Amino acid sequence: MKLPIDGLDVVLFGGAHLDRVARSSVPFQAAASNPGSCREFIGGASFNVARALARQGAAPHVVSARGGDSIAASIEIALEAERIGDGALSWLDRRSASYTAILDDTGELRAAVADMDIYDLLTPRALKRAHLRHRLNAAQACVVDANLPSETLAYLSEHKTNGPIFAIAVSPSKVLRLRPCLPRLTALFLSRAEAASLAGRPKDSPVEHLAQALRELGLRRAIVTDGPRAAAILDEDGLVLQSPPQVPAIRDVTGAGDTLAAINILESLTGANFTEAARVGMCASALHIAHELPPQSLPQCRSLAAALPSPTPVHQDRSA
Repeated sequence: MKLPIDGLDVVLFGGAHLDRVARSSVPFQAAASNPGSCREFIGGASFNVARALARQGAAPHVVSARGGDSIAASIEIALEAERIGDGALSWLDRRSASYTAILDDTGELRAAVADMDIYDLLTPRALKRAHLRHRLNAAQACVVDANLPSETLAYLSEHKTNGPIFAIAVSPSKVLRLRPCLPRLTALFLSRAEAASLAGRPKDSPVEHLAQALRELGLRRAIVTDGPRAAAILDEDGLVLQSPPQVPAIRDVTGAGDTLAAINILESLTGANFTEAARVGMCASALHIAHELPPQSLPQCRSLAAALPSPTPVHQDRSA
């Protein structure tokens, strides 16, 4: 069913926290002090997706967990500034979540530390409150990310029966929490490393082999990204490889996959087929990496997608 963008009601369950990004200004050296710069901002998979949705005219609502600290206040301010609905549950005696990333001088991730213990409190019991059940059932689509506990992901995937449910992998370790949910997901967005972890395959496996393995686990649709290399787009109709647009200068890769997911979700909900939605999402991700995705930029993303090389069909070899 084709839905209008303006006011599109999407509920997201998962990460909304403080991101700290340190970037080296010289070629990165491990186990050494590298000169560079640091910045802080609100991120998290669900927040990043919601922000991209809101900037294109949708009406996202984020359900997350917060502590009783200054980070919590910053998250609240950021949600309000981006016009994102705030459904947070608060534990005033806990520390809010944060993510600290270290980038090299090219903008590529070299290391990261995720302090996410508070998300373990988002149990099915916590989400059974009447207003959250109503929010889940009333939304036109649901997005979950793997910051949530396994039992919570299972609960949400089982109880969202009146609309699509999309999932964000988050990391190679946390994506395993989604494995029991795969047949119930509308689509999953993940990197090659996350797909290898989920499929139990070597990290250097070709993305098309990983996508085939995910189909065998019951997943219907997925985008397996591999940085600047071709992504595998898995749909019910088949499997293709799609080269991404070139990014002349990398500003920051943090949140690029979330931006891809957001625009793919938006395009899928408003009538595009999954492969075409993935192409538009890849162009949105490239814009985010270079400049940060501007508001009302869907026409630009669609124009860039139209200029991409055609996807290459992949023969589905079950023995791969």
